[in-house]
Amino acid sequence: MIKQDRVGLALIGIGSWSGVIASAAARSKKAKLITCFSRTPEKRAAYSKQYGCDQEKSYEELLKRKDVDGVILTTPNAVHAEQAVLAAQYGKHVFVDKPIANTMADGRRMVEACDKAGVVLLVGQDMRRLSGFRKMKELIDGGAIGKPVMAESNFSAGIGFELTPDKWRWYGDDSGCPAGALMTMGVHHADTLNYFFGPIEKVYAYFNKLYIPAEVEDVTMTIFQFESGVLGYLGSSYATPRTNWLYVYGTEAMLLCSVSLPNVAFDEYLKIWTVVDRYTALQLFGKGKDKPEEIPLSIGDPILEEIDEFADCIQTGAKPETDGKAGLVALSLIRAAIESARTGRQVRLADL
Repeated sequence: MIKQDRVGLALIGIGSWSGVIASAAARSKKAKLITCFSRTPEKRAAYSKQYGCDQEKSYEELLKRKDVDGVILTTPNAVHAEQAVLAAQYGKHVFVDKPIANTMADGRRMVEACDKAGVVLLVGQDMRRLSGFRKMKELIDGGAIGKPVMAESNFSAGIGFELTPDKWRWYGDDSGCPAGALMTMGVHHADTLNYFFGPIEKVYAYFNKLYIPAEVEDVTMTIFQFESGVLGYLGSSYATPRTNWLYVYGTEAMLLCSVSLPNVAFDEYLKIWTVVDRYTALQLFGKGKDKPEEIPLSIGDPILEEIDEFADCIQTGAKPETDGKAGLVALSLIRAAIESARTGRQVRLADL
């Protein structure tokens, strides 16, 4: 039983996104950032000073702290499994930023280790928590579009041109970031589409390397069929201006949700993310209507929502919305696309 009023958290991996996480933790009334770790002493010292937390000289020293209840992993995909399994062995709950891992085998190891240790495993899939996508789900379930027919989505940005060989996303094998933009950004819509329509059955994909210098494909196109028969498309590119949208077609109407963040420097983009709902629009295109209906949206705080849910699950033992199994579902679409692009064949997710 947690004795303190707020759950104690530790952050591992001090990259750009870790600042968004720390800022959300500072807004939380349920969790507190206790300490941090990075292999680079200068980075962890600066992070500790900026966010008012302790710093540790090793990951194991961090895991030994009694006041740390859970860890947040914002580290390269390839080390998620190793770090999550070790945290579980120390009895620490795990919040891992998407994707759960690079491979299905690693993701399953993480789920098994956390289940065995009786600790929470939450996968950071914040996109479904945006007010536009929450409202979209509500409208679909409420019959606003009739029966669902098809979904199209895209999440892209020109960040591939910024990659250099010292960055782990430069490499397109399982030690880096396989599928490039699809694993980095498209995995968000892989999760959201499953949230909307349930399991995906089979996948066909094309990957190309056209423009960026990194050793990874810069444009991906994946088509798939849900078990229900609904069809889907997911595009993701490292070589285009920023875009993020999801279009759902039904027998009676269509829904378009778009997230139009300003094309600003990445550091500014990260700051905007805390108020991302202000840049989200949802339109309903009804049958026989000349103009789309603009659906009003509330302003939420999706990263804080994740932090608070993690804290609640630690305190109560509840299962998080995006648990390890949900993380595996999203990853399975990406791995099926990788296999399809490699072989030129359709891939069934059940075979992974």
